[in-house]
Amino acid sequence: MALLAVLVLLAIAAGSLLVLTRRRPVARTGPPIRERPHDVVWVDRAELAVGELSGRPCRDDAEDVLAELRAAAAEVETISRALAALRASRLRRTRDQLATRLAADAGGGSELSAAHRAVCDRLATVERLRATRDALTTRMHACVTGLERVRDSQHVVGPVPGVELVELRANLAEVRVLAARLPDITAQGRP
Repeated sequence: MALLAVLVLLAIAAGSLLVLTRRRPVARTGPPIRERPHDVVWVDRAELAVGELSGRPCRDDAEDVLAELRAAAAEVETISRALAALRASRLRRTRDQLATRLAADAGGGSELSAAHRAVCDRLATVERLRATRDALTTRMHACVTGLERVRDSQHVVGPVPGVELVELRANLAEVRVLAARLPDITAQGRP
């Protein structure tokens, strides 16, 4: 009798598992939910840390770091929009199609070759944009943890907090200068 009960329970569990795995996905009724970008979280954390530094002599340096972080967050957002506009997966497909056509065309038409080079150049721009965005977010993270370290330090251990904050700001500004040198992709047309 106990064996029969165990078999019935196993059959019910297997049937439930079968029903759950065969369900069709439910269609979404609204727009997709977007998560908050990480750069906004870094800025929020920095604002909190700077707010807790009131009355400390390094407050002005912390405010400068916060201003640099806000500017970096704006640049990260701009780069992310540019990356979305470039549609890297579509560019890769186009590049592959053009490469196939170039290989099939023994004459290697100049228009086809120029189009392939243009698409490859845009893909290289995508990679530079991604690298710059990653460098900016990494430096933003370092700035926030530096601000929090200064906030949490009760006594000076290592570099003076103001000096550390000036170095953090300079490091972030250095990457922002590199971001400013990236090409403007908005003027370019479709691949």
